[in-house]
Amino acid sequence: MKNTNCPGYAILAAAVVLSLLMATSPSVAAGEYLNEFSSDNYLSQKDDTWNLWALTDSESSSDTAFAAGVYLNKFSSGNYLGLQDGESDFWAQTDGESASGSEAGSEQAPVTDASQLSAKELSQESANPIGRFAYIFTQFAATMNDGDLNTGDHHYAGSITFQPIIPIPLYGSGIDEWRIVTRPTINLFLDQPVPDSGRQDDFDRSTGVSDLLIPLPVALPDRIAGNWLLALGPSFSRPTASKDDFGKEQWCAGVTGVFGYISKNWMAGFYPQTYFRIADHSTISSERGARFGNMFYWFFYNITDDTQIGWSPTIQWNDKAGSGNKWNVPFGPSLAKVTKWGNQLIRIEVGAEISVVREDDYGEVGRIKVNLIPVVPRPIKKAIFGGN
Repeated sequence: MKNTNCPGYAILAAAVVLSLLMATSPSVAAGEYLNEFSSDNYLSQKDDTWNLWALTDSESSSDTAFAAGVYLNKFSSGNYLGLQDGESDFWAQTDGESASGSEAGSEQAPVTDASQLSAKELSQESANPIGRFAYIFTQFAATMNDGDLNTGDHHYAGSITFQPIIPIPLYGSGIDEWRIVTRPTINLFLDQPVPDSGRQDDFDRSTGVSDLLIPLPVALPDRIAGNWLLALGPSFSRPTASKDDFGKEQWCAGVTGVFGYISKNWMAGFYPQTYFRIADHSTISSERGARFGNMFYWFFYNITDDTQIGWSPTIQWNDKAGSGNKWNVPFGPSLAKVTKWGNQLIRIEVGAEISVVREDDYGEVGRIKVNLIPVVPRPIKKAIFGGN
């Protein structure tokens, strides 16, 4: 088993650090709003209409003068973005915003702060792979592996799948926003059993990272798609595997898309990715002309506002594998709940899967998984090509 000189570990470490920075960022980015203040940080409540005056940094709530230019913004109960936890934490808006949308007089736009969604809206939005919010998806899995090459007991191993979900606005805003929603994926395999010579019961145990998969589907704006989830775009694979058993040793490209539907109480869809060789990473690549892919498919039903049941497995396909070893098709139930850890909104999923179709020689038979999916701020808020 050969080590390849690829920066897989460095990419994984950099992605984890970046995600931690995103997760610890404030829920509203600096500069997006004029000022934040609580019930202890305003000067005036007038006629129960909550005419509040934001303070400049140099003032305190004991000041009583209302000199022109002293205050940052004035707004009433119809002109704020968030009231959090009953503590009167209001957010002042920029001059171009209105309470009903991103532009004055425009049709009501989708909420861009996840904390303002209802529990039901957030549970559905957090299961939407091309939604408008960003997430750090991390799956911890215990896997069971078996096949004709193993005559003994099942082999057990672990894996961590790291998959940040990042919406990148291209043009427009609100319900007219065109966006790429990428979810670059890299796996860390833990004590993974790998057939060594093709003979029975000859396995090595290895730990390492996989190739980096980068799907880039472009989602149709909500105004066009309605309740449908529709996206299409390219996909790329970069050879970052730390061992040749965990990757293809090739640069690959293909097509990806998302096709689904979201209703009041349920949502369903599928997310295929295909990859085809475009160049070899080294002159001694052991697998010429790679053709492979995967398809995430899901269904979730809200049994309460913040709790869903359903399934969310991922099918694997490798066209270059031998006969009887091309497909692994898992299926199994999942339970998901949206909650808060402190001030952090997070989706938690637990599930178990059995591969109803699997590789004859050797492959995954089943897995138990826990997905932790915190909501994080969008790293890019303004559309790259305008139209805001």
